[in-house]
Amino acid sequence: MRRSKSENHLDVAGLLAHGSLRGTTPLYLTPSSAAIDGVVLVSQLDAIQRVRPNTVIVLSAEMGSGGWLVSAALRHAWERKASAVVVAGSTYSNAVIGLAERLGITLLAAEGDTSGIALALAAEIGAALSVVDAELARFARAVAKDTTLGAVLKTISRELDGVEILLEYDGVSLASAGTPTREAAEIITVDVRGSNSSVPSRLTARVPRSGVHNLQLVRSILEVATPSVNAAWLLGDVLDTARAVPTAALVGLNHDPGSSWTTFVERHRHLLFQLGWRGEEQYVAVWIRRASLEAHRPELTAVLRLLWRKVTVRSPLAEVHGGWLALVPVGYQEAADQLEARIRVRLGKSLEELGLGAGLSRWREEPAALPNIVRESRLAAESALSTGPGTVAGFANLDVAAAATFVDEDSVLLVAELTLPLLMASPDRDLVIAAAGAFLDHHGSVSLAASSLDLHRNTLQTRLNRARELGVPLDIPAKLLSVHLILSTLRRSIHNKTSTANPGQTRKDSHEFPVRRL
Repeated sequence: MRRSKSENHLDVAGLLAHGSLRGTTPLYLTPSSAAIDGVVLVSQLDAIQRVRPNTVIVLSAEMGSGGWLVSAALRHAWERKASAVVVAGSTYSNAVIGLAERLGITLLAAEGDTSGIALALAAEIGAALSVVDAELARFARAVAKDTTLGAVLKTISRELDGVEILLEYDGVSLASAGTPTREAAEIITVDVRGSNSSVPSRLTARVPRSGVHNLQLVRSILEVATPSVNAAWLLGDVLDTARAVPTAALVGLNHDPGSSWTTFVERHRHLLFQLGWRGEEQYVAVWIRRASLEAHRPELTAVLRLLWRKVTVRSPLAEVHGGWLALVPVGYQEAADQLEARIRVRLGKSLEELGLGAGLSRWREEPAALPNIVRESRLAAESALSTGPGTVAGFANLDVAAAATFVDEDSVLLVAELTLPLLMASPDRDLVIAAAGAFLDHHGSVSLAASSLDLHRNTLQTRLNRARELGVPLDIPAKLLSVHLILSTLRRSIHNKTSTANPGQTRKDSHEFPVRRL
């Protein structure tokens, strides 16, 4: 709070001009006028080691005769960041004045008993503090009217003449207000608890050292604002939780990956209406997850929702099993690309520090079934974390290569359903899968693959061409490992289903080709 022209801010220059220090003689003045928060009359040298910053240290008459005591007092005062040192008498050696200049601390000389100076200064500080109390009460009333974190932080910053105010969690900036300073700054912090009692968060003010702010008053302002920060955080978290219910509920609805969005809507029409989903719209799903599926700290959801507002405020972030999900309406491909870039730029560093990764589903011209794009985003997030925390990956860029990220068959089968839809929907898919799998088992040898399946070479070649027509990338070397993994998993799935359906029978196509475990 900057009050350089009013009675509740005290500094050395002001009190020398028209205050309790005007009867002293300046022996050395620092270029900038230091703020004054307190005064202490010192008769023992070691007492200086306990004073707080921005304190005027007045040496008693016994200590004020010059010499080594004054030099030692100056050094201790400099270590404690005192505002000034007042000594008795008017004659001092140039060495003492030179020391004050080298240390950069104001040195004043008082005629007569220095205790009178200390008493007058104490009275002046007391009067100023009473004004400060009134100012803090006024500020408390003003900040209590704010209902959002952004508004609370802006009110704090305005009260402190625009200094930068940040709400931080484990070193990650969640929200801020004011103008960042490019010069050296004093960092003033107070602990806040947020919407959950275990949130290790801090409210921070970055105060330029070149200013004339009363640092103790800055801390008081932050402490007074803390209940409003907590209340706004709690209210915002409650509202975000309510808004995220439809998104979270959607994940729990059953959906056949091969069916259309229209079929899904018909099956769950009443529930979707109750949850607020209206008609068909193009969405991109965003999934955020941790490297492990172990239970996360409860407050992490509140933290992520604050961070998510840097991306969008219209699409809520829902806490779901295995991570956090948002469904963002996106009308065209360029907007989908911009969304991915915005997440990477605005959240990438924070996600890295929190040990998280993010994945996005593909954008489609035709509205896709929401459960399908949710699956895509989850798989993209898992693949992103294989690169490292902070990675943001789009499923469109992963394609079949995403299969190489996973070791469980369910995830690989899901990649197949999402990336090879023509193959999975084809009535002859089992024959095509067997042919393409055998072809890759034998390192691209048509003859060996045909022999392993007891097929004519031309028959196998026809089925391989059919695989290419259905979107299987057999001619792209960079994707062959992932394609081989997918086909091997599909063959095992076909074999298991056949064995379950016909316990006493086996199909030639499902048991004669070798399966390579990758």
